[in-house]
Formats: sequence, C-alpha cells, structure tokens
Amino acid sequence: MNGLIRIPGAPASNFDTGKGLTAVDLINVGDQIKGYREIVALEIVFTQTMPGQFYQVFPVDYGSGN
Repeated sequence: MNGLIRIPGAPASNFDTGKGLTAVDLINVGDQIKGYREIVALEIVFTQTMPGQFYQVFPVDYGSGN
C-alpha cells in the first residue's frame, strides 16, 4: 500500500507499508513560540493497493511518552 498522508495545510509525507506496518511522522505547521495547531483531520491518498489490504490510523503523542 503506497500513498500520501498530510495534515490539511501542511506538506505531504509519502508512505509505503511494504509487507507490514508503517509509522509516518507528520509535519505540523507552527513553532514553539506561536504554538502548533491541534490536529483534527488527516488527508490520505492511496496511490497503490492490493486486494485485502486495509488501513487504521492510530495517534501517537510523543510529548506524553506514548
């Protein structure tokens, strides 16, 4: 499964799951002074899939140690 994923308004990140799972580090526009926007939506575009493949999205908050 190949594709692009992004937070609306930010640059896209490519992903390729190969034969397993993929973790994608998203770019959240902002900085430490102005702050970062809360992520409320994701845009995912699949460019290649195989029959039987599926996807799930799990948020990971690095700030809380998850």
